[in-house]
Amino acid sequence: MRKLPIGKLPPDILKNLVLSRTGSRRGDVVLRPAVGEDAGAVKSGGKVYVLSIDPITGSREMVGWLSVHASANDVAVSGGRPSWFSPTILIPPKSSIRDVDKIMRQVDRAAKSLDVAVVTGHTEVAPYITAPVVVGHMMGPLVGGRLIRSSGARPGDWIIMSKAAAIEGTAILATDFAELLRRRGVSGRVIRDARGYYRKISVVREALALARRGVVNAMHDPTEGGILGGLYELAEASGTGFRVMASEIPITPATKEICRALGLDPYSLISSGALLATTPRLERGILTRVDARPIGRVVKRREGRLFITREGVRKVEEPVQDQLWRIIPR
Repeated sequence: MRKLPIGKLPPDILKNLVLSRTGSRRGDVVLRPAVGEDAGAVKSGGKVYVLSIDPITGSREMVGWLSVHASANDVAVSGGRPSWFSPTILIPPKSSIRDVDKIMRQVDRAAKSLDVAVVTGHTEVAPYITAPVVVGHMMGPLVGGRLIRSSGARPGDWIIMSKAAAIEGTAILATDFAELLRRRGVSGRVIRDARGYYRKISVVREALALARRGVVNAMHDPTEGGILGGLYELAEASGTGFRVMASEIPITPATKEICRALGLDPYSLISSGALLATTPRLERGILTRVDARPIGRVVKRREGRLFITREGVRKVEEPVQDQLWRIIPR
């Protein structure tokens, strides 16, 4: 019996056992489930609505906050404006009222920051889990008139990236593993700074700016697997390759120090807060507006999926397992 790795299902299993079983093929579904796509979309009343669902399983302390922003990011990179949120909140036995209060305070604060309403949900003390799990469902109307798909990348496109790598991973490590970091020599100042990275998780503003300008062929939210995982999923969805320079990918000093202390690769660490997009032309004005830079090019599939570092060329031909799973107890 094949043993499954921690994290997302491998693409072959996803295709054969999940994506082949998606119920009725209704005509009002305009974006169906597919490898590498961040969301789905439906048409109703002459309008298109984007939907996403995302579980938070790699964080203990900020699950409520992350559940809103992770699912909102998925809607936004598909060209939708996040508007309606519904969480399923599962907490382990022996949890307290304070745990519920903490999660919902985070959900409320995150939703208000995006002008999102919580419309329904479910809460439960679940016997078989050991840490809180929040599964967030987000929905919103399409803006800009065009649905943006991960599969839209084309050879010749520039690959652009906003902000920096491993923003979410850095925040999780600084919050959930602060004592371990202190033992590894990371200063309290760096840990406090890194905890503040939770405020940088959202890519809604920059994704909607790009969607409204109509300047991108594809967008993707690089969560699990980090920037390398996001690049792989973008390429897999579009049937393309890429050439990306590691030297062009920003990494903050706090991220570098924390990853160095734990022996982790920041390029493969969960990276909500960054946005990957492809565009046929570079417009410096919009790049500046969304704090983005070019990091490489989309190429034909036969040219490979290449990540170029000072040490050499890394071929990214397989799904990337997130570095966070190396730290979280199993």
